[in-house]
Amino acid sequence: MKFGLFYLPSFDAATHKDARTLYDQIFEQAELADALGYDSVWCAEHHFSPYGGDIPNPPLLLAALAQRTKRIRLGTGGVALPINRPLNTAEQLAMVDNLCGGRLDIGVVRAFLESEYRALNVDMNESRERFSEGVDILRGTWANDRFSYDGKFSSFEDVELRPRPIQRKPRIFLGSVMSPESIKYAGTMGLNLMVIPYAVSLEKVRDTISMYRDALDDAGHNQGDYSVMGPAHLFVDANEAKAIAAVREPIVRYVGYLRDAVKSDKWSKDYQGYEGMVKMAEALMDFDVMYDQRSVCGDPAHAGECIEAFRDAGIDEISFVTIMPGLAQEQILDSMRCFASEIMPKYQT
Repeated sequence: MKFGLFYLPSFDAATHKDARTLYDQIFEQAELADALGYDSVWCAEHHFSPYGGDIPNPPLLLAALAQRTKRIRLGTGGVALPINRPLNTAEQLAMVDNLCGGRLDIGVVRAFLESEYRALNVDMNESRERFSEGVDILRGTWANDRFSYDGKFSSFEDVELRPRPIQRKPRIFLGSVMSPESIKYAGTMGLNLMVIPYAVSLEKVRDTISMYRDALDDAGHNQGDYSVMGPAHLFVDANEAKAIAAVREPIVRYVGYLRDAVKSDKWSKDYQGYEGMVKMAEALMDFDVMYDQRSVCGDPAHAGECIEAFRDAGIDEISFVTIMPGLAQEQILDSMRCFASEIMPKYQT
């Protein structure tokens, strides 16, 4: 089992004051994670909303993190390919791969907020086709010295990507909440998978990962070459009552920002099942629901039980959401230290 940090922060003015303060908190946490032995840091892309909108460009933030860390892997969790120009995305990520010395993992997503598509003048009904083209372009430009592509949305001839990435075949993770088509596509194409274990039941996560593993087998891929990563909220303390008192309100408020981001959204034909996201988010605005194997919170014993539940479902990398409205920076750093000293050594070989 590997452990990382996952940054899709719900910006809260009372907690973070401004974006600069939020970035400084991320830098300090990432530097500590690098020193403590965490495996990775991931940054997710969102736009125009307190729910993640302060990281509209993950490669830019990862470039800054590359200069502040030494060994920890850096990842996009993920880049929203349909609302970006894939060739530009490929070259931006190649820059990051060079700046961090080949430590980059690439997470890619379709994006699910219609408000983002609308503001960026992209038709959400084209999301799946645009996403598939983006994956092809990213892989092709990184693997080949020169690459040509003739698609519906992108077309170019004999392009030499500059700078050349250090990794020719980086780990690429496809992120999906609940779309069976995306899960099967990840397995067929030989991509790693990112699931969102707090958004659905662990039984649903287990079924999703089983579907993905079946698709890997059907396509002739080696199961051992691929990982499943899942973000989870983290807050641990030696005293369970103290941990619960500290995280109860912040974790509920975090989910509230997700609810607010989706409550006025619309969904295209390619997002079957997403119509219920408002009710899903509202159901998660219950601390007891989030505490029961949908997060890694509490004392080390309870947190360890949650990790084992995730592992039993098929997740082998957990990336922690640490920034939640109302949690002070020192509380987060103490929680990270507690996890690194009391829980992480049990999973390190």
